[in-house]
Amino acid sequence: MRVSPVFVAAMSLALPTAAFAAGPSGPVRTGPPVIPYLCHDGRVANVVYENGSDYLHARAKLTYDERTVELGAAPTLYGMRYRSAEAQPALAWSLRGEEAWLTESPDEDGYTRAEREIARCVRLRGGLPEEGHSEDHGVDH
Repeated sequence: MRVSPVFVAAMSLALPTAAFAAGPSGPVRTGPPVIPYLCHDGRVANVVYENGSDYLHARAKLTYDERTVELGAAPTLYGMRYRSAEAQPALAWSLRGEEAWLTESPDEDGYTRAEREIARCVRLRGGLPEEGHSEDHGVDH
């Protein structure tokens, strides 16, 4: 069997790529993307949303202030809300459009007692804003 020079050239180009993908750096992350949010205190909250189209199974994994918390979908009047079951005090991550709030959530529904705001964040698109550059353009929110 004669191997064509085109096949040999294609394989020689593919082998370094295949070796790199299977290299010692570990497995490549697959699954839902990490969504970054820039918070009012300058910290970044990273969130991975899972099963978002299925309310009963929707989950979020939130990393903020060097702490990672697992959250499950929770009732809300508008937007989307995730709440921790194991963290004490319980935490809630609430979304409305591009904005999100991390709060201490004493009650499961969050409507009977006031929640303490920990962070107010905005979804990052295209990287962090430059130092000294305001994204609000002078508009009060």
